[in-house]
Amino acid sequence: MDTHISLSPELKAKIERGANARGMSLSDFVRESLELAITHKPSDDPLFADTAVYRDDGPADFASNHDDYLYGDAS
Repeated sequence: MDTHISLSPELKAKIERGANARGMSLSDFVRESLELAITHKPSDDPLFADTAVYRDDGPADFASNHDDYLYGDAS
């Protein structure tokens, strides 16, 4: 069965670049992308699968100084 969709020129160009980078036809790339889009669940994403809970309020200045806490003194 054939299905026709309309794409903006910009989106079509991005899809073509993505397909070419993977050595795939445009049709195969679109089919694979759509399959991934409908089968991927947020729970498959490691960010959302993380169930760690921290019971500490943490430092009061964490939002403004998070780089220092995460990566050490950047200066």
